[in-house]
Amino acid sequence: MNKIIKKFKGGSLSSTVLMESYNGQFFVRKSVSLKENREYGFQRWYSQLKRIQRYSVLFPGLFPKLINFGKDKNQAYMDIEYFNNAINAQEYIKSCKNKKDIDIFFDLLMKSINKMHKVKIDSSNNAIDLYLNEEVDQKLKDCLADKKFSIFLKYDMIIFNGKKVKSFLHVLDKYKKMCLAHYAENMETFTHGNITLENILYIPQEERVIFIDPYEENIVDSVLAEYSQLLQSSNAQYERYNSKNSIVHNNNIELNLPRSFGLEHFNNRLVGYLNENFSTNDYIMIKLFEVSQFVRMLPFKLAVDKNKMIFFYGLASYLFHMLEENNNIKKDIK
Repeated sequence: MNKIIKKFKGGSLSSTVLMESYNGQFFVRKSVSLKENREYGFQRWYSQLKRIQRYSVLFPGLFPKLINFGKDKNQAYMDIEYFNNAINAQEYIKSCKNKKDIDIFFDLLMKSINKMHKVKIDSSNNAIDLYLNEEVDQKLKDCLADKKFSIFLKYDMIIFNGKKVKSFLHVLDKYKKMCLAHYAENMETFTHGNITLENILYIPQEERVIFIDPYEENIVDSVLAEYSQLLQSSNAQYERYNSKNSIVHNNNIELNLPRSFGLEHFNNRLVGYLNENFSTNDYIMIKLFEVSQFVRMLPFKLAVDKNKMIFFYGLASYLFHMLEENNNIKKDIK
């Protein structure tokens, strides 16, 4: 008989636990409802299942092995490999006080990502049209039925942590025009698909990176979108904001964070890497994708916390404002 040992932080609509089998073996079980919020719950869970199933074979050692999956009453579940000495990368970097330790992790992470990105797949730069329709327009539409959100969207200007910015919906056409102008990709690749820092495990003793919770539903598997998800963690500090409660009053959004030495250093390394390896045009597209990451998540947040949904909409608005405001687009490295 399997027993639950520990509950982990799960996704918005799924649960993740450490379990011990009848013969003393540990494994991680990720489960989701088969009935509630199927589009943003089960469908996303299923995309993770299939990507783990394939990637554990295509990139051995980079992803946990899939042990088992199936149905238990009204829940779907998958059992995956457990790593006893692994640390969540976001927690590791946030607590790090030594630049050298962060540098070791960063270099290893780039090397690991590049193993996936070596594979090139023919695509079309017209794919950005479909991306904008499904991951920006449709996600906003999915939230419009919520009364609180629809009232908030009537504000032309919002105040995000003291900064007055245009509400994203009111600059949406400008945002889409910029994406169409800067997306020039005609190749795709294998990507993680949701490579925020919380979806990376690190084993310092082995200098090993393991990717968890990959995501299939990306429309475009672009390296530019992939790196924007790392910026989502280090520059926009998604995980830190997501762990706290914001204040939303009229058009004012407030949630201030103390500085994090570890995340700032990691972000400086990442921005430096992007500046060295991508053109200015591609860098702008990476930043545009970073904005879209906070729009894509809105329906998931709507299902669990409306205030968080409005906060992350505000963060998307702020990020686009800052991108426009930065005349020298490429960020100075501190």
